[in-house]
Amino acid sequence: MSDSPSVCFYCADQNPPRDRSRGITFYTYGLLSHLRDAKSVELTALVSKSSFAIPDGIERLTLPFRTDHVAGRLLGDHFHPLIVPRDVAEIWHYPKGFLPAGLHVHARKVGTIADVMIQFDADHHPESRSKLAFTYWLWMLRHSIRTLDLILTVSEFSKRAILEFCDRHRLSCPPIIVTYEGVEIFTPLEELPRTKENYVVHLASRLSYKATTWLLEQWLSLAESRKDLPELRLVGDLDSRGAVIFSKMTNVSLVPPLPRSKLEELIAKAWALLLPSEIEGFGIPAVEGYLLGTPVAYARETALEEILGSDSPGGFYRQRDSLEAALTETLNLDRASVEKKAASLKQRYNWDDCVRRTLEAYSLVLNRQPSLR
Repeated sequence: MSDSPSVCFYCADQNPPRDRSRGITFYTYGLLSHLRDAKSVELTALVSKSSFAIPDGIERLTLPFRTDHVAGRLLGDHFHPLIVPRDVAEIWHYPKGFLPAGLHVHARKVGTIADVMIQFDADHHPESRSKLAFTYWLWMLRHSIRTLDLILTVSEFSKRAILEFCDRHRLSCPPIIVTYEGVEIFTPLEELPRTKENYVVHLASRLSYKATTWLLEQWLSLAESRKDLPELRLVGDLDSRGAVIFSKMTNVSLVPPLPRSKLEELIAKAWALLLPSEIEGFGIPAVEGYLLGTPVAYARETALEEILGSDSPGGFYRQRDSLEAALTETLNLDRASVEKKAASLKQRYNWDDCVRRTLEAYSLVLNRQPSLR
């Protein structure tokens, strides 16, 4: 293996305005940026005419069409090995984890599988996609796992979920390496507001697993017996049932997604950030909340519990009384405790560590060590 192995990232399948979650794009952009700065690999990225803008200083190969519609996406995902040079890289890294259905690139294949959300939704929220969509994406996930040489994932929680998925579908799973993620805030610490205002924040979503509607139901119930609740500020969007509940509520506001600087300012001034998601691969907002000086109330038995630490205050189960207790605990945290937790999370989830683990994975897959198969 050369001192600087070549790696090509397949990024043509990432079109943020159409994607259900932008977490993978944040991960891809951050990893590309810091791999570039580490200067330990020769980087190339395969993009399309519509996919997200990769960091400067990285060589681009561009598919001659858009991938923000079904036909272009299918063409890019399944036929890019026929379009690009065969020897473009020693490793192809697929940040979304999905490989072509037919012909593959002539290189080692590494995929990041951040979660098995598609299986979770099929089991718990079958109304969230069409039957055809579930059939296609579950087949793609099974096919990709069978074909990858190595899987990267972002938490031990997700690693267990992938292994359970393989057991369920009787798949031979390649090695899995947990890299975690780097988390950064973009507002300089000295510019963060030091005073809090009487509200809490939730990043609202139409996606069922984000549990926005569940949170609104619980909050409406809490408001009937508690008059001291802070204002609930929602950022994002609601599904139809959530919109009906919202229309009955007082001291609750809703704004569309905010620019990064505005969102960070809003969270920094809040007493707490509420994250009731049923499943996450990592949970970047949980770490960001603490880095912005705001504690987090989070759903237990998810990756959030691992990432924040099982002893982290503010954890709740999917019950009203548990949510209320977690909210009280979170609102009573002093600044010193929040800053101590923030320092611990900042030290643990940084891009230097993520890059180091990723480079070790590349080295393993290129050296074809016995532990890989």
